[in-house]
Amino acid sequence: MNLTLDTLKQKLSNPLPGNVAHLKMAPEHRVQEILNKQDIPKTAKKSAVLMLFFHESDTLKMIVIRRSHYVGIHSGQIAFPGGRYEDEDKTVKTTALREIEEEIGISENKIEIIGRLSDIYVPPSNFLISIFVGYLADKPEYTIEEREVDEIIEIPFSDFFRPNVIKQKDFYVGSLKAATKAPYFDVSNAEIWGASAMVISELLELIKN
Repeated sequence: MNLTLDTLKQKLSNPLPGNVAHLKMAPEHRVQEILNKQDIPKTAKKSAVLMLFFHESDTLKMIVIRRSHYVGIHSGQIAFPGGRYEDEDKTVKTTALREIEEEIGISENKIEIIGRLSDIYVPPSNFLISIFVGYLADKPEYTIEEREVDEIIEIPFSDFFRPNVIKQKDFYVGSLKAATKAPYFDVSNAEIWGASAMVISELLELIKN
């Protein structure tokens, strides 16, 4: 699928499918929480991530990172650049733009925010994550914050439309201290599961419809 910037913008202006799309990629232990429309705690911490795209030789690519290995529940996972809302941030959009510059060195003045997806709550970390979608006019140059980022992966977005891209297996969940069965995207030698996969599922739903 050859997606243009205008098509992406148009799709992102449509009503968001939210939980309907999230459920398709939700880990087994999250499904019932979503179906029951579990209330988001008032203590939930605000955070934001940026799903960032650019074109290279007419191929639309999406940027994800592999988190560094550290003591924490998201150690080593594939994720979008982002992090916790700080008091000096004007809005959660400010958070997303600040974090992507801190983590992989892309300045906000190079990024066009083209839309937003549904917020998603992650119980293990108690984060309510705001999801922004951005676009770069040129292929980026990176400066990696090695304490937080182990690797940057550029994924051709068309890979998500391949047959059999969605697989399933057991993943260890630190907060459960046990494994949970979960669907995942098998793309570019990366296994994307959990909240990141649920977010991608919503964008795919928008594009397919």
